[in-house]
Amino acid sequence: MSNAPTLIQARDTVGVKLMAGEEAEAVAAVIARTDPQATITRHPSYISIERPQRLEFSLPLIAEELGRPYDVPTFLVILSSYHGRIRVEDECVTITTELV
Repeated sequence: MSNAPTLIQARDTVGVKLMAGEEAEAVAAVIARTDPQATITRHPSYISIERPQRLEFSLPLIAEELGRPYDVPTFLVILSSYHGRIRVEDECVTITTELV
């Protein structure tokens, strides 16, 4: 029996909707710089970020972009919705298609 993660489907995408504002713009800027496969779409009230299989939000990079401390609870406030499986750690929030 293998302990390797199982994929829902190789072509599935994961994504988030973030409430528009300074923090969402900083998140989008970091993702645009660090993840060329991500698609970022701006709407009047939210920012949508999608990518095949896995999205990682590095909180230290977001803090650097904002020029101030940034943590998980603050990120979760602007996270209106997501599709995929979410894993929350101290310095990273990951959305993935992997089943654990």
